Amino acid sequence: MLSRLVTRDDAEYLFQWRNDPHTMAMSLNSRPVTWKEHIGWLQHALNDEKKLLILCYLEDAAPVGFVRFDVYCRYAEVSINLDPHCRGKGYAQRCLTAALERFKREFQSSTLIKARIKIENKTSQRLFTGAGFTYLTTQDNITFYTLDLTSFQKT
Repeated sequence: MLSRLVTRDDAEYLFQWRNDPHTMAMSLNSRPVTWKEHIGWLQHALNDEKKLLILCYLEDAAPVGFVRFDVYCRYAEVSINLDPHCRGKGYAQRCLTAALERFKREFQSSTLIKARIKIENKTSQRLFTGAGFTYLTTQDNITFYTLDLTSFQKT
């Protein structure tokens, strides 16, 4: 799995993936976003040095997923979204691993990664535990997972 930083040219499929019904159902923010909201968010995120937006793609250049890191003082929060047509093909694990490796290179000071996942999203819970994340707690129907990047090994 290859990865690169997201650009403005990626806006259309990120928008389509974000407003996919299954994506919205599993997202912490489950309402659809408008194109104007999406473009505003993307432009802000691309200019924010505390965000890392990574696009994962296959060798034939077909994009399969998107990973976002929001960097805070002592940790970073991660989120992942796949092209709906690429689900169930094993791409999520490869995409998350590639993104974690890239994050590790770009933000060497942030070593604790957190993920917040809806309690009913068992697929994402398996994805993150499979990547080495440890279950921390559940609050208000959200499960929390953490990963210490200093011990992260590419699988």
